[in-house]
Amino acid sequence: MSEKNNNSFGALLEQLLVTANIKNYALAGELNYDVSYISKWLSGKSVPSKKNIESIARRTADLILAAGSEEGQEKLRYRFGAENHEELGEKLYAGLLDAYAQATGKINQDKYASNASVMVHPDSQYALLQDYVRQADLSGTMNIAVLADFFSLDKTAKLLLAGIEKDGFRIRRMRDDIHIHFIIDITQLRGESVYDVILFIHMLTNYSLTDFSLLHSHFASGKLVFSVMDQYAGMNILTDNCQFLCMASTRSKKEVNGIFSEIMSLENPDRTMFSVTSIERMLQSHEYIQTLVSPNIRWLIGHITEHFLSPEIFTELSGQVFGEDRQLAAEAERAFLLAQNVLYKKEISMIVYDTALTDFILSGEVDFFNQKVTLTPKQRKSQLEFLRDSFRGKKNLQIKMIEEGFSADFRYITNPCVFLSDSIDYLRLENGAYEKNILLLSDKTLRGIFSRFFEEIWNNSHEVVISDLSVILKKVDNLIDAAGLLVNID
Repeated sequence: MSEKNNNSFGALLEQLLVTANIKNYALAGELNYDVSYISKWLSGKSVPSKKNIESIARRTADLILAAGSEEGQEKLRYRFGAENHEELGEKLYAGLLDAYAQATGKINQDKYASNASVMVHPDSQYALLQDYVRQADLSGTMNIAVLADFFSLDKTAKLLLAGIEKDGFRIRRMRDDIHIHFIIDITQLRGESVYDVILFIHMLTNYSLTDFSLLHSHFASGKLVFSVMDQYAGMNILTDNCQFLCMASTRSKKEVNGIFSEIMSLENPDRTMFSVTSIERMLQSHEYIQTLVSPNIRWLIGHITEHFLSPEIFTELSGQVFGEDRQLAAEAERAFLLAQNVLYKKEISMIVYDTALTDFILSGEVDFFNQKVTLTPKQRKSQLEFLRDSFRGKKNLQIKMIEEGFSADFRYITNPCVFLSDSIDYLRLENGAYEKNILLLSDKTLRGIFSRFFEEIWNNSHEVVISDLSVILKKVDNLIDAAGLLVNID
């Protein structure tokens, strides 16, 4: 089997059989194969041979029409946009051949792919999105364009489009060969919707590992259009209440690439919402220091950064990370000393996720000026004691704590840091690739959204936010005790 295989054939075949209520052994009998062959196809361990695939696809489609349940056939007609029995058979046949081509690259996909399928008032609201997620081949170079009224979609659609799965992100390593152009209507995002803003940040985190751009356009309103160049394109039109009115899809390379070009024609560099940078560039341009001296400082802390280290641990890590680069080490030390001074003397509103501290105890990881470092159990205990004393002693520091997070949808995702001020706002994502985790917010509307987002958490999220400092300190004391146990084991 080709290394390109993503089990498109097995996944589609399994869906068809389950929907039509046909057992594996029934298909095996129809095809005169041992049932173990069918099981291997479904699991992706093997696929049919090229010489037999057309016969297998045709006979499978015929079996579904002859023996499939009426309810299952009706669902399949909705999914494939077939008006009658005969048209469904042709679309099942073409779909299986197309999935085989996606999995192996061994037949001419354009020869068999239907030009387009259309559904009005679709039974499944997510068919195209599920196809988009399932069939996108992440094994090689990809070019993706998306025009989406993202924030008008319901939760399931947003999670699918954001690439967020139940255990984290779909993209888990650096992929500069995946190019994603996302155009959304940012005016539909409300800072008061804490869930949506957090989902938006996690979407940025997921796609930050790719060559990713995000722009604003009102043309996205009421639409969801996407194209994976050379592979697949889909279009959804939304009703006024944001339900899917109709959907269309195509695998014709000419049409797919035409839709891609149309989306790309809407890109306007002046409407870019953020710019990617690094801590090193922020230090050299003095933007890092500017974030500390600007008025109205508000921080949302999802993981431990260099801002909160004790001077002793900072000195140890500085020599370890910067080595012979004395100029950068000097800039970092200057920024650290200023941060310490600011924490003591300036009014700062800070919200800390409790998971930022518990994750730190377990892993010892610190984002140290965009370098991942790991503290020993002894250093972790010392650092937590320093934090506890800082929280207790800095009267100007207003601190609150988020307990357990805002949604189970993000339970297994490490939270980012959000640094806001009147002059510079930036996100510090937790994507495992610190060289691409800093996003400067450049869009005025987006900056206003994040300000309202912080205020909403600070003022109105009482069910998950702890405001009592004594309760926060008690939690830190418990973590210090846990750190002590790790020291004894170590």
